[in-house]
Amino acid sequence: MPDDRKTVTRADVCMLIAKSEIMQHWHWFRYHFGTLNVPGGWEHPLAADVIDALVVCDKAMPGYAQSFVTRLSAIGGKEKFLPHYEQLIQQLAELHVVLQVVSFDWPGGAQFAAEPTAEASKKNPEITVRHDGIIYGIEVKAPALIAHIKARGSNATQVPARVFSTEMLATLKKPDEAMTLPRDNPVKDFLMSADAKFAAFKQEPEHFIGLLVIVWDDHIYEPISSLLHESSGLLTPKSFHIDASGAPFPYAHVDGVFLIRHLHQLMRATRDEPLIDGCGHPLEYGTEEAFPFKVFVQNPKGIEVPAIIQHCLQGMPPAPEMGAEYAPKDLVSWLPVDDED
Repeated sequence: MPDDRKTVTRADVCMLIAKSEIMQHWHWFRYHFGTLNVPGGWEHPLAADVIDALVVCDKAMPGYAQSFVTRLSAIGGKEKFLPHYEQLIQQLAELHVVLQVVSFDWPGGAQFAAEPTAEASKKNPEITVRHDGIIYGIEVKAPALIAHIKARGSNATQVPARVFSTEMLATLKKPDEAMTLPRDNPVKDFLMSADAKFAAFKQEPEHFIGLLVIVWDDHIYEPISSLLHESSGLLTPKSFHIDASGAPFPYAHVDGVFLIRHLHQLMRATRDEPLIDGCGHPLEYGTEEAFPFKVFVQNPKGIEVPAIIQHCLQGMPPAPEMGAEYAPKDLVSWLPVDDED
């Protein structure tokens, strides 16, 4: 049935933001959106990108712009509260992926639904796409990385996967220095959350494919190691996460995982820092051929993921020719950099 609501314009979205709590209480993004209701005011590049993205997403899913602004504006009220900043970055990561999905040229067209629920559950993914007889459920997750980034930047040694025993770790750690440990628990939690959200959809008669998209920062080897390291990877026979029988937890409702290295670009955009790696604007998704590459990992316990959605999200199986950072790692040693060089 066609939706009779009018198409949301940039002016509509600006008005939604201007009337939201972003402008009423302390908010990390008040600086970025603060000039929207000033005649002739300058638009911050991040604000402009968000507004443009919401216009596109709302056309595909009426009501999405209002819902997103409501969620964004609610994450505030505490001055310089760092967890709120990380939650806002996670919201931008969702928008980054949803924009790509609804903008993709689906052969024959597609139908989109924001935060849909299945009959047997109230849990919902970010978006579903109905195309060519298949429903794709897409759950977007992004980790809180600020403390991890700080540790990674100050510690000389990093262990990206659960490779070594406690005793071996003690011999590897430099005296009087902390070691950066794996960030695989968030990846495990993301898989479990997506698995639970997709379970009810899998029970329905229509063909359903469940997909988890994890937006990470530039250090893509970390989630790759969490998923695929031969000694402990979550999607390998030696996964560190086992079920009650002692077998690797299957995440059977998650058919595939995409890894997108874009979180650092969003953070740089909020700080007015230049974007890197040829990224032209904060929410730019890039192309399949351009660096940095996106990763796709098929869950061996899931349904084979069709090529069309891999093409949409530009995911490719990690391979050595993509670069050293696209392979699981045992140990990373960071060398000090002389700022004068």
